[in-house]
Formats: sequence, C-alpha cells, structure tokens
Amino acid sequence: MLFNSFEFLAFFVTFLVAFFSLPPRTQPVVLLIASYIFYMSWRPSFGLLLGLTTIVDYTTALMMARSRTEAGRKAAMIIALSINLGVLATIKYLDFMISNVIGVAGLFGYVIPDYALGLVLPLGISFYTFQSVGYTLDVYNRRVEAERDFLTYAQYVSFFPQLIAGPIERAGHMLPQFRITHRLAYRNVTSGLFLVGYGLFKKMCIADVVAPVVNGIYAGPAQYSGGYQLLAAVLFAIQIYCDFSGYSDVARGTARIMGFDLMINFRQPYFATSLGEFWRCWHISLSTWFRDYLFIPLGGSRGAEGTTARNLLIVFTVSGIWHGAAWTFVAWGALHGVCLVIERIFARLAKPEARLGETSRRLLGWIWMISIVLVGWIFFRSASLANALVTLRSLGDLGPVSYFTLKMLGLASVELVMLAVSLAILLVIDFHLAFRPQRLQAFGEMRWLSTGVGVALAYYIVLFGIFGHAEFIYFQF
Repeated sequence: MLFNSFEFLAFFVTFLVAFFSLPPRTQPVVLLIASYIFYMSWRPSFGLLLGLTTIVDYTTALMMARSRTEAGRKAAMIIALSINLGVLATIKYLDFMISNVIGVAGLFGYVIPDYALGLVLPLGISFYTFQSVGYTLDVYNRRVEAERDFLTYAQYVSFFPQLIAGPIERAGHMLPQFRITHRLAYRNVTSGLFLVGYGLFKKMCIADVVAPVVNGIYAGPAQYSGGYQLLAAVLFAIQIYCDFSGYSDVARGTARIMGFDLMINFRQPYFATSLGEFWRCWHISLSTWFRDYLFIPLGGSRGAEGTTARNLLIVFTVSGIWHGAAWTFVAWGALHGVCLVIERIFARLAKPEARLGETSRRLLGWIWMISIVLVGWIFFRSASLANALVTLRSLGDLGPVSYFTLKMLGLASVELVMLAVSLAILLVIDFHLAFRPQRLQAFGEMRWLSTGVGVALAYYIVLFGIFGHAEFIYFQF
C-alpha cells in the first residue's frame, strides 16, 4: 500500500473517519490495527516479525527497569540487541556473507556449490529495528523510562506513517504522543496536506519522471558514453533526494493530520557547503542515530585526530552496510568516511591568512561537497563495483548527449519541459525553506492564497505526475 496510490488514499480516509469519530479511548486500538493492516498489506507474515520485535523489546525493557543489579540490566539489554540485530543480520546479510565465503574459497581452489537461503527481506526492517534498538539503549542508559503500557509501545514500533522508511524516531519524542487523545484540528490538516502534497510532487513529478533514464543507463553502463553517465549521476542525485525526502514529507504530513509530530529528516542537503554539513541535512534521523549510538560510544571526536578519523570510518562503513548487503554500499559509506576525514584535516591545517573570501569559500566548499556526493551516488546506484568503475572511467571522456537517446529512455520533449518546470518549483520552494522560511510562514497564514496554491499543486500532480505502483527507493533498505 504505497503512499502514491489510490489504495492508500482510501485506507487513510477510512482510518481518519474511524480514528476521530469513535470514542477517544479507542484511538490506540484503532491506530494499532490500522498500522498492522498497512504493513501486512504487502505480506501478512511481515506482521509476525514486527510483533516479535515489539514483544522482545517491551519485555526486555521491563526486565531492565525491574532489575536490582547492573548485571541484570546488562543481560536484558544484550538479549534485546542479540535478538534484534541477529534477526536483521540473518535476513538481510546471511546470503551476502555466504556468497562471499564461496567466492573467497574459490580463490584458493575450493569449489563450493552456490547456495542461497533466499529469505524475503521484510519492508522497513532496518528502520524499525534501529528504532527498537535505540529504545533499548535509551532505557539501559536511563535516558527514558521503560514503557509499562504494551499498547502504547506497540503503537510506537508500528506507527504506519513512518514504519517503512522512517524517520527513525526516538522514544523520548514519540511515546508521550501516544499517551494523549488526538483531535482533528484545522491547522494540523492544512499544514499536513501541504507536506503530503509537496512530498507527492517530489516523488511523482520529479523522481518517477527521471527514473526510466537512470534505470536505463545504469542497467548497461558500458553501452553509454561519459556524457550519459554524468547525466545519470546528476539525475539519480535528484531522484533519490526527491524520492526519499518526498516519502519523509508524506510521512510527516499524514502524521500531522492525525495530530502527531515527526522529526524533520531532510534540510535541503544539496545547498550544503561542506560534506559535514551535507550529513547534518541528509537522512537526519539515521545520521543522528549513528552519532548517538555508535560514534559517541566509540569516543566521538573527544580524543586524538587519529581516533576521530577511525570512528568516522567505522560509522560510515557501517552506515553503508546498513543500506544494503552489497560491496557497492560499503564503498559508498567508506568513501564518505574517508572524505570527511580529509575535510577535517584540511579545516584544521588551513591557515587563517590563506583563507578566501566567504563567497569563494562557500562556492569551493559546495563544489567539493557535490563532487563527492555525486561520485558516492554512482557507487550507491550501480549494480556492482565493476559497473561503478566502468561509469567512473567513462567520465574521463564525456562526449555528446543525443535528444533521440533521451527520448528512447523516456524523456521526450513534453517530459523534458515539465521536468524543467518541476525542478524550478522544487528549487524555489527548497530555497525558501532553507534561507527564507519566514516568507513561507507568512504565506501559509494567508489562507485564501495558500489554499489556491494547494489546489493548483494538486492539479499539477494529477496532470503531470507519474501514477502507478512505483515504490520508494528506500523501501529496499
């Protein structure tokens, strides 16, 4: 049941009617049932694993709360982490590890038949597992109290707006919201609808429009010259941003209509003027999760520069592995880790008298950031390391780009014009969100104008959006 489908629209409207019209005391039950219906619409068995995660973390958190010894608390925490991370590792990474063992054995002359378990990867397992692990660690470190009410905790784990692709929420932020009664409010509906509309616009009018070109070029990189490879890299950068931030916007919007507040997951990252700033603006819920639960426990940046560099490399390599069981994701994460270390070294060694003017510094910083990000996306999107290297080598000889080839790939004249219009709208809105938020706030308070723009945006999506069942990119993680 995709956000960009009429099935979800029917589901969400039906849910809202039940959620707000039934007695307030039934809201938790209605929300929990709706969340499981939403998740199990892909595959009923997914609900069993989600339920197991919920029961394990709820029970072990209570064990920590009731334990009179530190050893008992630690034992409960280890049980929870072992089950959660063990299930995730088995389902998501076991086949990958087996294939690599077979490959290494082959290098030494041992022939082992190919073998794969073929386990189905449940949607959103990485997201809700990390959310549950964060709760376990917060309870263990006494940042939050263990939730006594099972219904409240079950809603936190399964909350359908952000269940599949985040944001990865913290218990301290979300659990209190499940303990209160929610009422339909005009302000929540209007601001929520704007977020939903803007998210669907980014997904359906931009991400899904460029997807055929990106898919076609990356399916056979050796068949295309460097000009097409560069175009595909840029378009994929646009696609993954609009696809993922679009999902996050819809998640925040649907939650806000219901009266819930989800964290902002993206802050216009392509306006960043350093790689570090990019990561403070991209997938914020995951970046801060790794900061709080891995980087800081490793020592953070408190020690020597060598220790900080080591911690950065570990965190970003693990982040790459989190995204998928493939060496391309490992390379993507390691690349960002290495370049962040280089950026820190340069910032430390640069002499004040050698610094450029503010404008020049920001421009060079942006060029550095966008270059690393684009190269990283090539690894991220490529089917294999070999394909990624083919793409990178082709960039040395760009060559021309033919309109007829683009037309064959799915970008004819009408699509190109509408894509240009959509990108212009995206640029204007994101620029104001990043640098002129007070103007958007003032605009939002002008009801007649904001309503008109909202209606126009809805018509634009209906007329020029790509309808169908195009999944969001981060569903695979």
